[in-house]
Amino acid sequence: MKTPALVTILATAISAVALAEPKGTSTSSHVQGFPKNIARQHSGANLSLFDDKNNRYSATEAAAAWLDDDITTGWPALAGKQHYLLQFAEPQLVTNFELSTKSATGTISIYTGDRDAAPGDKAWTLVAKDVPVESVNNQKLPRPINKYAKYLLIETNIADSGSIYSLNVFGERSAASTAILKRAQSVDVKPLLGDFVNNQTAFNMAGIYAKGAVTYANAGGANATWQRAIDDDPETSISIKPSTAESGMVVRFDGVHPLSRLSLLTNPKARGKVDIFLLSEAPQPGAPVSLEGITPSVSLTFDGTSPRTSADFAETQASAMALRWTPESGEASFTLREVNVFADLNLSDYEVGGAIPAITQGPGAKGSDVAKGNEDAEPKEKSLADGKSQLDGKSVLDGKTPIALGPNPRNFKDASNPPAVARGPGGFLPGGLGFPPNFGPDPVSQ
Repeated sequence: MKTPALVTILATAISAVALAEPKGTSTSSHVQGFPKNIARQHSGANLSLFDDKNNRYSATEAAAAWLDDDITTGWPALAGKQHYLLQFAEPQLVTNFELSTKSATGTISIYTGDRDAAPGDKAWTLVAKDVPVESVNNQKLPRPINKYAKYLLIETNIADSGSIYSLNVFGERSAASTAILKRAQSVDVKPLLGDFVNNQTAFNMAGIYAKGAVTYANAGGANATWQRAIDDDPETSISIKPSTAESGMVVRFDGVHPLSRLSLLTNPKARGKVDIFLLSEAPQPGAPVSLEGITPSVSLTFDGTSPRTSADFAETQASAMALRWTPESGEASFTLREVNVFADLNLSDYEVGGAIPAITQGPGAKGSDVAKGNEDAEPKEKSLADGKSQLDGKSVLDGKTPIALGPNPRNFKDASNPPAVARGPGGFLPGGLGFPPNFGPDPVSQ
């Protein structure tokens, strides 16, 4: 992946402070009930591990995998009793908690607090005690937390230390009220987020918080239920029925972006293939895309051994994507829990919702100016890379939805020209994290 080049392209493609919703869609009215996952580096969250020998919290490699936006990047919790400190950018109401992990034997306890006190300090308030890991794996706590806090202390006691792929904490803010913002000035995020940051998977361009929207799903249901595929919550899901000549689901992005990575989470026993078609123009809401005679941009295979898989592919400018499911046998539907699409926005240049405060660069130095979001403000027109306005209502050219082309145009109708090959099944840590990728046997298991 070519992070510097992609960041340069995106800096020109995203010129407004907040990303706007195109005319002709009413998705925002249907997604107010989806809470924003606040355990994310793009919202200013940080993760550290308590060092018993030195009696202090230290940076941990887990931060880059647990707090990024990729459901397939994982890092194991240390075995035995450990204490992980999750810090938010500001105090806020914490309503619930969940993990997305390989099945593990052990428990977790959760404490809330307003300062980074050592484990066992009376400043901590216990809100969940000895909860089995499997009971919060892709599902929330049965009893809400509902506590204001700036810090969560997560006490893990895990014997079978498998990879944790995502740490999910929910608050009172709706994902629909946030947006990806361009900082007024680039900042050094390490003083706040630590040494382990993965820019490659920090922003999911398909997410509700990024103004993405599922505009069609062939399994029926209301528009609001379709958004469960992009809500950053692996507990929720939608079904996609098998199809051949047309898409089973369509996701619109907020503008045109140079995409180069995609990840999916389904159920463990899924067997079949998901074809991804990147679109240069977004189709009308409620309409499928005709795929007859078109070669997929990416194909992801599920063989029943893992619910996760991902693929890196040649940088491709796209404003939407269509998904088609082909089961290994029969007419089984595909349960889609999460879909992530990445375009390498850099945390130094972008944030979500203005949550990351100005960072002081040292004594006597000026704090960096950060563009603050105003969720009540009217959306502004966004200039796209091709110079077209996204608010002009022209989302379809002559009723057709062309397939997007990568940097070296290829014949998408040529069956001999294969699509990108997935790296799965299973999650993994891509490069650029500052520590070795986790390519061991664990990622290909559940």
